[in-house]
Amino acid sequence: MKKILILSIFFLMIFLPVNAKGNWEVGIHYSTWTIDMIAPFVEDITPDLEHYDPEKGSLNFDSNGNNYGIELRYFPAGKNGSFSMGISYERNNFRADLTGAYSDVIDGFPVTASASGSIEMLPHSFNFNVRWELWPKSRVHPYFGFGFGVGAQDGTFSYYAKAITTKGGIDIIEEETDTYTFDELISDYEEEEGKTFPVSVFPIIHIQFGIRGEVTDNLYLLAEVAVYDGLIFRGGIAYRF
Repeated sequence: MKKILILSIFFLMIFLPVNAKGNWEVGIHYSTWTIDMIAPFVEDITPDLEHYDPEKGSLNFDSNGNNYGIELRYFPAGKNGSFSMGISYERNNFRADLTGAYSDVIDGFPVTASASGSIEMLPHSFNFNVRWELWPKSRVHPYFGFGFGVGAQDGTFSYYAKAITTKGGIDIIEEETDTYTFDELISDYEEEEGKTFPVSVFPIIHIQFGIRGEVTDNLYLLAEVAVYDGLIFRGGIAYRF
């Protein structure tokens, strides 16, 4: 991934003019995510829970995340240009919590079972995006754009399962807990299914809508909402040079 970033910067520096003032901008940002993108991955790689029957109940997902990053952006037309392109390094944190429960009668005895767990994915990624400023000469103006990126898979999955069987008024409790790395989950999936896991990198794609304001000469504050199977709320600060 570092090679991709180095090659991207090299391309921008060699093939784009750098002598006009206001062509370049560097910024930092922080985002929070409300996402459901983890659920399909978990459904594919979640191991069978000994004391939980998914056919008699469903696992409920609640996913969220955050990220922070630094971005280098180029404006071909200078400070008053509307079009720009940027590359950024992102540190991402995606988390999903899952819970489920069901009741059944097995061999004449009532059974109550529950399961809970969480998955955390912590990929580093490099992103590329293009953006258009609306009314760029205005001190405060909106913008929109889109971008994409990839990151190496990295994360952990942990779960806890509990079954209570009532026999003759006595509760018999069975529990199970474990933790897996994402690599271990993928290896188990590939061994059991006999095929390669369909996603070798973590994809990031988004459409962004935002507003930016120049608080002092060449210093900007940004706020945006991005759409990617949920919402990204982002705030940032950027300096034009």
